[in-house]
Amino acid sequence: MNKLLLLIAIISASPLVAQNYQFLGSYTSNGTPLYLENPGDTVSVETQELISSSLPESYPVPDYNPHYISSGYDTDIIIEDQADVWVTFVSEGAGYRNVLGFYTYDVNNPSQTPPTPEEITIIFPNVSALGSGGGLQVGDKVKIGTFAPDTGIGWVLLANAWSSNSSSVGNGLWQLHSNPDFNPESQEDLRHHNVLLLDPDNERVILGFEDIRRDYSSCDNDFNDAVFYVTANPYEAIKTTNYADVDSATDVTSGNDGGLESNGDLASLIAKRNFKRKQRGTVNNIKSSQAAYFPNVSLSAENTENNLSLEDYLPHTGMFGTETAFVSSPEDLLEITNANEIFSIDFYEEENRVSAVLATATEGSIYDHSKVICDRLNNSSLEDVRTVIVRGHQIISSKIKRATGETEYTLSFSVKLGETSNQLFSFWNIAQYPEGDYYNFQIWGGSFSQVFSISNHIIDTLTNEKPLTSEVLDDVTPSVFVKSGYYSNGNITLNIINKVNAESAIFNGSIASTEVSDRYTLSQQINLNGDWNESITISVGTLFDIGFSLSTNQSSQQDALYLADGPWGLDYLEDYATIDSFFVDNQEVDYSDDTYEIERQPSVSGIVKGNVNLFRHLLPGDQTLDISDYETLQFNIINNEPIEIVLMPESLLDWNNRLRYTIQANSEETYYSISLNDFVDASGNSLEIEDVKTIVFSVIGDYETYIPFSLEINNLVFGIEETLSISDTILKTKSLKNYPNPFNTTTTIELPSSSMLYADIKVVDMLGRIVDEQHIKIVSNNKEIRYTVPNLSQGLYKYILNDDLNNRYIGTFVIK
Repeated sequence: MNKLLLLIAIISASPLVAQNYQFLGSYTSNGTPLYLENPGDTVSVETQELISSSLPESYPVPDYNPHYISSGYDTDIIIEDQADVWVTFVSEGAGYRNVLGFYTYDVNNPSQTPPTPEEITIIFPNVSALGSGGGLQVGDKVKIGTFAPDTGIGWVLLANAWSSNSSSVGNGLWQLHSNPDFNPESQEDLRHHNVLLLDPDNERVILGFEDIRRDYSSCDNDFNDAVFYVTANPYEAIKTTNYADVDSATDVTSGNDGGLESNGDLASLIAKRNFKRKQRGTVNNIKSSQAAYFPNVSLSAENTENNLSLEDYLPHTGMFGTETAFVSSPEDLLEITNANEIFSIDFYEEENRVSAVLATATEGSIYDHSKVICDRLNNSSLEDVRTVIVRGHQIISSKIKRATGETEYTLSFSVKLGETSNQLFSFWNIAQYPEGDYYNFQIWGGSFSQVFSISNHIIDTLTNEKPLTSEVLDDVTPSVFVKSGYYSNGNITLNIINKVNAESAIFNGSIASTEVSDRYTLSQQINLNGDWNESITISVGTLFDIGFSLSTNQSSQQDALYLADGPWGLDYLEDYATIDSFFVDNQEVDYSDDTYEIERQPSVSGIVKGNVNLFRHLLPGDQTLDISDYETLQFNIINNEPIEIVLMPESLLDWNNRLRYTIQANSEETYYSISLNDFVDASGNSLEIEDVKTIVFSVIGDYETYIPFSLEINNLVFGIEETLSISDTILKTKSLKNYPNPFNTTTTIELPSSSMLYADIKVVDMLGRIVDEQHIKIVSNNKEIRYTVPNLSQGLYKYILNDDLNNRYIGTFVIK
């Protein structure tokens, strides 16, 4: 009995000493809550490592993750629908006995003054771990309440406010708030003291605090002095659109593949560059083909007398000092861009590429190719774009999710070279840069920490060379921008991010119908619904390329993009051929669910004694089309000389072993349907062809005598066999309809027969990849099935349905 009274006295003493604060319940003499959830959370080793890599010890956030605190991310939790909220303890790395509390406010009318002690509720009276001056263990969890929509939850850390002598909460050395305006530092850029990092896979938000005043020299700025995570039921009630990501590094693309954002003049040259790379087998984007990085190994279009070359500004390793550097310079860019010097490095941890940097030098103007812009219309997506302060300079950063699955974090900036000082610029649109000679840097990696490590080295080297100046500007990035998009059947579909609830945008486009046609303009106003994410479709007609912009009244910064279809192009040696005419027509295409149509119709004529290659990249950029669901190549052709047709898959390493099929001369238009199995290599062997990057139509001479040639191609498609033999019955492949279409999660597919027992459905994306397969049972006498989409991106898809009677059906739907 006496022991119980003593325990009650100890527990009740704290609220009397700190009676102005609110408490969720009683706690022990070492500040451990007696209101912990039972059971608490099991925090896996993987989760702890994920958090540790996002907030690594002794790696200051302003140096290695400055975007956490300088890019405008939310530092409070915003509740959009009623929800229960919990806070779970993960770790502490402080010598102080800190106290964690929270307060709430109306997001539509937030307070402009710090919360009073009466408005602060204590969550953990002593944020100290068991064996380290407290009693908390990893996974200890507290429910802080049930909150209504439009509630903001702010955080307060009372530094060293727990008294072990009196087992009570005091006011502490200082109070640190999640609203930086309430914090004690006089210098504005030092007032951030917490970060919120989104962990969507585990449906939680990581909360990390820096407990030392950041204007004190003793502050290490690693923001891991007290680490928790926040969860809610439902999780969707938390507004999660404006948090930085936890560090979940993946492999990234090579510097050898970077540095190009196509435009109307360059699309065909880029395509020819990519064709030459495949034809020659000279690709420098894998570690085994790269040389280890040593100084003074740069590529230049002309000899220079500069004291420093581009490579002298680049680091030899990455963030941890264990990364190895290999040269990946894309020297063929010197032939088709305005760069007069190029150098790039890939950084590896063992065999995993963790980051890359591409540096270029230009004279008179900025390097005119951005890594980000082109990717998002070629099956990649721009997840976010904002500014960040790096070594005191404002630079645009972005997050990209590529079609091949990699997530990349990027920085791009250019330095205008001067006599006595240099100027750093980072703009969204190329036209904003002033004239001058530049060093241009594009950096990307699987984590922002690796990216900032490289940028810090570059900026420090430039600063040591001579003064480096810049300006911090407002309205640098567009508030409404294109996240991703695609062109199909005369329409451009754009998935946009609308950060300012804009209700309209102006679309301005410059269009070329073919590779050789004049351009024309298109302008229209587009209505928006104001949501953060929205999909819009714009009818533009059949085209080869389009440069366009989106602008709003809310921002002077417009989003400018360029999209080019895979082009028709020519490859030949001028000493062995002369081209008299090259024309590309744009006739109307009959689209079908059971074929993949290749738009535009080329014709070429001239004289040749070597060979002329008429080629077509099937997809924009350097992408590859999956043709595993097709069986034939079909086309109409007029040709006065035999033609070798070549299919170039991604795996082609030796041009001499290309897959080919030869057709004879045709003085009149002739239709061909060639089985893919009829294409053979140099040994006469056929191979299973799963993907094709490029189709080539080659006129081959005898390398002695010039001969005239002409070639016209129409109606080029990949198709399936026109009929399928099933149980001695010829069944034509039929098209199906579904409703609603477009749809969000579920659509109903109408069936031609009620006698089916089940159906197997394959869903194919615009790259021809199978992205979903389902086996669906059919209710007796029911002439429809319901298809529920998994986690697929917005866009256009084809589906192939096979029933239990071996019938095959095809349809198309749009996920919005």
